[in-house]
Amino acid sequence: MVPPAHSSDEPAGSPTPAADIVHPYRKPRLEAAIGWLAACGFLFLAVVTAVVGVQSRERALNGAQERAEAAVRVLAEHAARLFDAADLLVEYAAQETAGRPWDEIARSRALWDKLNGQRARLPFLDAIWLNDGAGLLRLTTLAFPAPFSDASDRDVFLFHSRATGVGDAVDQPHIGPRIIGRVTNKATFLLSRRLSEPDGRFRGMASVTIDPSYLSGFYKELDVPHRPVTILVRAGDLDVLVREPDDAADPAPLSDLARRAIQTRPEGGAARDDTVIVAHRRVDSWPVHVVVRLDTAPVLASWHRLIAPYAGLGAAAALALAALSVFGFRQAGAARQVQRELERRVVERTASLQRTIGERDAALAQKDLLMREVNHRIKNSLQVVSSLLGLQGQAVGDPRLSDHLLEAGRRVQAIADIHRLLYRVDDVHFIPFHDYLTELCRELERSARSEGGDWRLELAVEPAEVPTDHAVPLGLLANELVMNAIKHAYRLLATPVSAEAGNGDGRPDGSGCEAANVISVSLRSDGDALRLVVGDRGVGLPPDFDWRRSRSLGMRLIHTLSKQLGATLTVENTSPGVRFTICLPHRPVQSGSIS
Repeated sequence: MVPPAHSSDEPAGSPTPAADIVHPYRKPRLEAAIGWLAACGFLFLAVVTAVVGVQSRERALNGAQERAEAAVRVLAEHAARLFDAADLLVEYAAQETAGRPWDEIARSRALWDKLNGQRARLPFLDAIWLNDGAGLLRLTTLAFPAPFSDASDRDVFLFHSRATGVGDAVDQPHIGPRIIGRVTNKATFLLSRRLSEPDGRFRGMASVTIDPSYLSGFYKELDVPHRPVTILVRAGDLDVLVREPDDAADPAPLSDLARRAIQTRPEGGAARDDTVIVAHRRVDSWPVHVVVRLDTAPVLASWHRLIAPYAGLGAAAALALAALSVFGFRQAGAARQVQRELERRVVERTASLQRTIGERDAALAQKDLLMREVNHRIKNSLQVVSSLLGLQGQAVGDPRLSDHLLEAGRRVQAIADIHRLLYRVDDVHFIPFHDYLTELCRELERSARSEGGDWRLELAVEPAEVPTDHAVPLGLLANELVMNAIKHAYRLLATPVSAEAGNGDGRPDGSGCEAANVISVSLRSDGDALRLVVGDRGVGLPPDFDWRRSRSLGMRLIHTLSKQLGATLTVENTSPGVRFTICLPHRPVQSGSIS
């Protein structure tokens, strides 16, 4: 939308400055944006506070439930071991009295000593009890001889005396309800087994009394936060055997929530409501359950203490947001005053920068033109030097000296070609080496054919750009390797020639080569390296030739240039022929002068 050219209280013909055009529109937009941001910030803080509070509360309750379940597992394992040990002692007493008359058992001090010694090893047991078929107490480790006691009306005795037949729990141990002992006069409960005659008739009962205070003391020492209530109950009727704390003579019954949880999942689980967390677990194969009840009030109290600093941080953030909103409204007014001055300065600085950029572009263009002119002049000078060396080589009478001068001219021409490329490219820091290598090879091929050689070059060149300081050494390397192959790869020798002759590439003794006169040149990128390969199918190198110790100028130049570039030079006899491989890493390498 285009702003109007006149304010509402000015005449139609009076112009309005540009700054005044911006003012009536930007003011409400900026302040409205600040107001919306403040409202969104307060809403975000409220949502985050609520979410964090609900999630942290749930984590606190879940953590308390997990700790209760872990405690139940430990307590169930502990109770299972106690009941297993007590049952072993009952079986031991049953075996020791099997087949012996009750009168003999009642008078046997040796049997009493033996059973009492075994009982002393288990501190959670009060005594061992042996009752005959009539329910009369015949032997107890509590006293010798046994005091009078009749257990015929006890539930546990009635359970064993009525258990007959194969289908009944005749040989299974039984855990009785919590009782007050008639001899000890204290709270206890029995773990017992039925004693049978050889013909299966009921003979009596062997039992041990388990001290609830021992289990209560163990539960008290268990390090569980928030002081839970630990309960041991019988399966079926869910009568309480042990309760810690509040382990009175007649402990409080199990709560409805715990009863429903055990009836729903008898093997173990957890349940909770608004006030209580209950975890329970069956004690192995024994008909008892361990229950841990944890009130949620202390858990939530700990959660309140934990969340209080974060609530304070939320309140502080809300106050800070309010202060920032007020500050933002004030800054908006100041920003409108500053904006006019900034717009004026921006116009001035833009004009100044445009002038500076124009001057810089002109200077860069002048520098680029100068660099191109320098490279052009260097190329021309090097071509003159190359031509002079060629003319001088043709003028001298010594063929060996003439060859050296021609080779020197070709090397100078190779350097001149690099500067010719630098004169053409846009970026003088890199040159397209693939173009240079292709042109160099074609020029050498034409030169060799004009001198009477029948050569054919196979080029496999991939596009590759190399830094300018690498171009001259790499171009000289390519020139030396291709010229070496043109001169020596397919020359048939009638007599042995030393490996140090000519360009120093070595030739075998007297044997010719029937292969095609093909020289292959390839350039490709191989991972992080640039790989230049020059190979032929000619006479190859003699077996004893060591190119590293060659004294010829060509091999010394190849070796020196490779080291200067930080490249790896590999020379391989390919039978037939020889292959030179230059592996140049793509990394900056300081170039030295070429000697």
